[in-house]
Amino acid sequence: MCIIIDANLASVVFGKDTPKDFCPIIDWLTKKDGILVVGGHLTKELDKVDSARRFVRTLLQAGRARIIPSTVTDEKTILITNQCESDDPHVIALAKLSGARILCSLDKNLHKDFTNSALISNPRGHVYQTLEHEPLLRKYGHTEACRSIIHQN
Repeated sequence: MCIIIDANLASVVFGKDTPKDFCPIIDWLTKKDGILVVGGHLTKELDKVDSARRFVRTLLQAGRARIIPSTVTDEKTILITNQCESDDPHVIALAKLSGARILCSLDKNLHKDFTNSALISNPRGHVYQTLEHEPLLRKYGHTEACRSIIHQN
């Protein structure tokens, strides 16, 4: 039920005229059982994007988003920084902590990290970029870790 949306796509996904490739994400988050996960440095990045900040706030109010505390994500980020090819270990830390196994991002190095079974496994991470990836929302959006984070709040 959990997805992470990287800051490099936030203005596109959460923008006024969402492209058709990302409409399933918006529908899943607002009308179905999707949960957006944010936390740590990603929260700060998303706060800089007006449309993302407003959308995240709306999802939080509706119970459709969860924030993992910065203290927790920062600790995990430090532990895995040297294992990552990307400059986004905070996103990998967020996935590990939340159980989110779907990433929406344009960053190719982050894609490598997110799909690297040495970093994310049980199940492995997947990247959503186009309408063809919509089945990922149903197949990998329901990890046990995500369910537990949802029921904590």
